[in-house]
Amino acid sequence: MNVLSTAREGLDRAQDKIDRAARRLAQFAAFEDSAPVDIVDLSEEIVSLVAAQNAHSANITAARTVAKIESRRLDILA
Repeated sequence: MNVLSTAREGLDRAQDKIDRAARRLAQFAAFEDSAPVDIVDLSEEIVSLVAAQNAHSANITAARTVAKIESRRLDILA
């Protein structure tokens, strides 16, 4: 199992989640009879964005950890 590719896939999924939330937030209100009508659940979108942020942070941490391990392995072999 390649941890870097797994971290990359996790980053891609987090970015997709952010993109979907951004598209939904861009449609925040529609107008019906010249009065705004909420068509987006803001609390759900905020939860989605926080989850994506946490996934992003976890995958970055995994990638950095793998890079450190690989660097130390090279130091040992050298």
